[in-house]
Amino acid sequence: MNIVPSSAIRITYVILSFTISFIASLLTIPPLIKKSLKKNFTGIDLHKPEKPKIAKSGGIAVYIGFLAACTLSGLYGIDDRTMLGMILASTLGAVIGLIDDIFQLEKKTLILSTFLTGIPIITYRLGTTTITLTPIGPIDLGIIFWITIPFIFAYYTNSVNIYAGFNGLEAGLGLVTSISLGISALIYNSVESAILLFSLSGGLLALLKYNWYPAKIFPGNMGTYLIGAVYAASIIGGTIKTAGLIATLPYFINFILRLINGLNWTVGKTTTNGKVYTEKIEALWALFMRKPTSEKTVTIKCIIIQSIFAIITVFISYIHRNLFNNP
Repeated sequence: MNIVPSSAIRITYVILSFTISFIASLLTIPPLIKKSLKKNFTGIDLHKPEKPKIAKSGGIAVYIGFLAACTLSGLYGIDDRTMLGMILASTLGAVIGLIDDIFQLEKKTLILSTFLTGIPIITYRLGTTTITLTPIGPIDLGIIFWITIPFIFAYYTNSVNIYAGFNGLEAGLGLVTSISLGISALIYNSVESAILLFSLSGGLLALLKYNWYPAKIFPGNMGTYLIGAVYAASIIGGTIKTAGLIATLPYFINFILRLINGLNWTVGKTTTNGKVYTEKIEALWALFMRKPTSEKTVTIKCIIIQSIFAIITVFISYIHRNLFNNP
């Protein structure tokens, strides 16, 4: 049974989800760091002169917190079917990322596998085929909507994965975006999406404590694919499509820049004193690296850009809801 709780109860749900996820992830990260270093489950910190090995198991901790918070949402009396479909889609993204972290899949295999993450949304028939674009109004996409779902999931998982490479970047961007989308979901009464997004943001805040410069742990591909899958699942399943388009626009800009450069993995160059710079605009972060600058500064500037879009997203969602009463 789908119950629409009052505003106060909805806010209580998301606070609980955020808190549970944060605590569970925070408690998990320190032992994961030790175990990952011992088992050599590590990645190279490419923007440090000494190129240290860093644990890359952060995505595991975020997923543990995310799943704990989402699972306990079953006590809230909301739509279990919607939650289950979105959790399954998010889990598929996390599993694909973890498999790649372990086995280093070929790029083609990895990209093709991300199309599978949208299957639960299709099989559970989540979301609506209508999108409202101001000032055009509602547009019913019909069967096209269902056909495009695997492509939407593939896009979001991969666009998050390639907007990365700096300490705190993936977690910081994910935190800002998930909170803005979560607030938008509350505005649209999409309780399930709000819980999903705040369950993610709690884990990301915990990760950011250890992923911020200088990082002690990376989110890994498990973390980035989880973030992307949660974006897609909450946007489609919670019918917050307009908000999703606005909030994730920086990811799209970065995706286009990477696409122009053949989607090749690129990083900045490092000076002997730890500054980073680049000679070409191969990604969105490269806009802030025309001259040698600190890695932390690059991350902060990217998060500021994301925060601007986050604020716009919430504002437009509020206006949109009152004008059209339709996401």
